[in-house]
Amino acid sequence: MADKHEEVTVDDRRKSNRIDACEMGLRAIDSLDGEPLGIIGNLSVGGMMLITNRQLFADGILQLKIEMPAGLGRAPVPMGVKILWCTPANSPDEYWAGLETIDISPADRDALQQLVAALADRA
Repeated sequence: MADKHEEVTVDDRRKSNRIDACEMGLRAIDSLDGEPLGIIGNLSVGGMMLITNRQLFADGILQLKIEMPAGLGRAPVPMGVKILWCTPANSPDEYWAGLETIDISPADRDALQQLVAALADRA
């Protein structure tokens, strides 16, 4: 029987598997100022890990766009995300941040799913 106070990890809470996206160099762009937020380390429809030079703060909300690879022939995918965590990376002035997708249109969700599928095919 499981302990009621058993620790729940981030991996346990994920609703979908994340696909490694680091090698693709996918950029997340801040929709408010148009500036790059960082490179996507891993990705699913439900969220992502972002590699960024900005310290982000848990519970913050961001509006961002994911730049799509040229081969998919799609415009950037806009979405709202919640910052779940942010921790210093192994490099100076670099952070890893866990983001949860909280707002995305059905059409953009479909485009994001196509991107995740394309990344999974390359793995």
